[in-house]
Amino acid sequence: MHGRNLKNFQAEQPHQHAIFYTNMLTSEVLWTKDELLLALEEVTVEKLQAFISDLLPKMYIEGLIYGNVTKSQSLEMLSQVEDMLCANSQTRPLLPSQHRKFREVQLPDGCYFLHKQKNHVHESSSIEVYYQCGLQNTENNMLLELFCQVIGEPCFNILRTQEQLGYIVFSGVRRSKGVQGLRVIVQSSRPPQYVEGRIEAFIQNVHDVIRDMPEEEFGKHVSALATKRLEKPKKLVQQNNKYWTEIISSFYNFDRDIVEVAFLRTLKKDDLYRFYKEKIALDAPNRHKLSVHVVSDTSGGATSNGGREAGEQQFDVAQDGDNKEKDGFLPAPVLPLPTVVTDVMEFKRDLCLYPLPKPFIDLTKAKAKL
Repeated sequence: MHGRNLKNFQAEQPHQHAIFYTNMLTSEVLWTKDELLLALEEVTVEKLQAFISDLLPKMYIEGLIYGNVTKSQSLEMLSQVEDMLCANSQTRPLLPSQHRKFREVQLPDGCYFLHKQKNHVHESSSIEVYYQCGLQNTENNMLLELFCQVIGEPCFNILRTQEQLGYIVFSGVRRSKGVQGLRVIVQSSRPPQYVEGRIEAFIQNVHDVIRDMPEEEFGKHVSALATKRLEKPKKLVQQNNKYWTEIISSFYNFDRDIVEVAFLRTLKKDDLYRFYKEKIALDAPNRHKLSVHVVSDTSGGATSNGGREAGEQQFDVAQDGDNKEKDGFLPAPVLPLPTVVTDVMEFKRDLCLYPLPKPFIDLTKAKAKL
């Protein structure tokens, strides 16, 4: 079953491939599907049993029990789990120095990396453009979320409705291992290099959108984001997932919505404009851009003669800085030449890693609210 799921990755949608390869490029360690398949071929029942025997004697446990249960009942249930492990596997806790968590790759200032992969199944191609914005904290979280709130509707309207680049157009926050950024994903019959030019044209236009935004409209965006963040979960599992995310991320900010919305309401339009100019704009000093192109090589796909010629021609126009509007579309900016990533391991070896997130609270002094 697991092997079949790994093999089926090749048939997944191109935008899912773009997301996976972005994760692979930015994660300290992430196995490819082919690597996992090769490892799976060597797995036997005997090896699995030996692995379990090595795994259980040394463990670190974090648990979440949420719902109609008391504090004493929760502690008793977790104690039973610990007693069972100790009795059956002689489990002992890991030392703090043995707690291993992988980290996120830190893209350098002013970079523009490009990674390409082929898709052999679908005629559509896809692109994910990721603008890494640094470590998560209350201020950065709210600036990024507010920025995504402001650009969400116009991004879809321009790229999907007006320019009709593809059926799947998405912009939003990407978070992983305490690091975050803006992601724009498009699945299209157009070549990814052309789509990237249109994404950058939109990003350039955001400058005027924020600069010319009336204070009243800015206030509406703040209120809309605050309302969304403070909305009560409609299902028990949704609140459970919020708490669990805090635990596995090691932030432990269980009052995150209240804390961050309070900060959100202090933000001014100038704060958002400064965030854009420093981290997102084409000439931003702290811009960290990674672009992943998943290119269809099927007949009729982006690498067919017509698609390739059209794509390269459009890309060359953007590189040469032809800023004339075409068919009422936003003018294309002059794009720098990318650093093409062909060897993923070498790419990651040459870059620094972000530090792991610091807990929002001191767990040694934390008190239960029950």
